[in-house]
Amino acid sequence: MNIENSNPGANSTDKVLSKDNGPGPGKASAPPKRPGDSSSGKRGGSFFLFLAILLAILAVALSAWTWWQLQQAANDSYSDTQAEIAQLAAQQSGLARDVEQLTAALEAVTANDPGGAVEALRRQLETDRKQMARFEQSLAEQAAIARSLQAAAESMQVRLRAAEAAVTGISSLERGAGEELDLAEVDYLLRLAHERLQLFSDPRAADHALEVADMHLAAMNSPVHIGVRQEIAAARRALDAVETPDLVEVAGRLDSVQALIPTLAFRSEATLDAGVAEQQGDGWWASLKSAFSGLVTVRRSTADESARMSLEDKDFIRQRAWLQLEMARLALMRQDAQAFRKSLERSAATLNTWFDPADASTAGALESIGQLVKTQIEVEMPDITGPWNLLQALRETGAPLSPGAGQPVESETGSEAG
Repeated sequence: MNIENSNPGANSTDKVLSKDNGPGPGKASAPPKRPGDSSSGKRGGSFFLFLAILLAILAVALSAWTWWQLQQAANDSYSDTQAEIAQLAAQQSGLARDVEQLTAALEAVTANDPGGAVEALRRQLETDRKQMARFEQSLAEQAAIARSLQAAAESMQVRLRAAEAAVTGISSLERGAGEELDLAEVDYLLRLAHERLQLFSDPRAADHALEVADMHLAAMNSPVHIGVRQEIAAARRALDAVETPDLVEVAGRLDSVQALIPTLAFRSEATLDAGVAEQQGDGWWASLKSAFSGLVTVRRSTADESARMSLEDKDFIRQRAWLQLEMARLALMRQDAQAFRKSLERSAATLNTWFDPADASTAGALESIGQLVKTQIEVEMPDITGPWNLLQALRETGAPLSPGAGQPVESETGSEAG
């Protein structure tokens, strides 16, 4: 008790300790403590008590701060939720008002529609929907039909390939000696047509050769050679489209010019005839000279007389002009346009140099030669090697080729055809 009065600031633990230090009934008395031990125990207990109180205060403060944070977060979330709820409520009320307005408007329209236009519009809309459904069904049916047609086309292609394979098998069979001879003759006719066209520019003879070759193939009656016959038909159409000049008519015009050459007057003869005409117009002297012309022959030696040519020279010049026209005829037969024009130009130069251009015959000959120079005698011939190339491919491979298949082998066999 004295200890409690002397240390009023001591805690309950010190009180208990002080009470236990005194002797009690039924207990042995503890040995007395030294003054130094009692003071050190009091200081250690105070420090731990202060530390425990500080930790408790910190724990309470931390708990209070955590609770405050959670409370603030809850308040914020509650505020946001309340705001969203208020916004949704406002939108719902607005939609409700719009629905009410639309309903009222619809009722007003229905009430003000004695003719039933709105109902008719609804029925028309329902009819359009049904029609649209029918259209969709029709489109679906058409798509199914298109798919079936595509499948049928694919099946037809398979059958065509099978037929081509069968024809290939037929063509691969061994040919008889007679068929080989017929094919050799057709090959010769096709090459002959090409040669006549390229060497002699004779589309008519080439067409006849192609016609005979087609007749041979038709007599063979083989489906393998259908492509060759089609190529022959195409070549004959190309030959029929060729516009060749009338060479006989051009040759006749050359004959006309050549017939005029013996009647042409030379330049020297025209000059002398003009001088004689002037002398014969001199009155009495002309009469006297004509009276004594049978008895006396008077000649005056002039430069014109010395310039007169002999008959041999005239004949040589006329033959030269005639031969130049004959060279033009040979070029016409070869259809060599360049040589034809050059020969005609040389003939015209000869006529201008030696013959009188004022003479009617000379002028007519020069005019005819000018027209002949403008005549187009060279014609571009078509390529008819397609049938021969295709026939060669068939004879080498035995495969039935379609028309036009002979074109790729033209580079290999075209030189032989020419």
